[in-house]
Amino acid sequence: MGDSVEKTSTFSKGNLLKNEELYQTSVHPRESQPLKLIRKATAAHPRAIIATTPDAGQAIEMVLKLINAKKTIEIGVFIGYSLLLTDLSIPDDGN
Repeated sequence: MGDSVEKTSTFSKGNLLKNEELYQTSVHPRESQPLKLIRKATAAHPRAIIATTPDAGQAIEMVLKLINAKKTIEIGVFIGYSLLLTDLSIPDDGN
């Protein structure tokens, strides 16, 4: 037919959620500053792949708010991202 223009992506396969460009868009969940600092500090860790991602964190936050959770327990803390997220998500009178 004609010349086709090949589009290239800046995202490498399997690393979409690790790309900082994604975290700068308005469609991605917004993180509080402490959560962002924890995520960035964890990025260089050899086992960073097991850390909670911001989109998973947003899902956790949504569930906690939907069920109006006041008591939570976290088993197996890696770096503390989801623990802090939980603390920020539950009401002030929660545990």
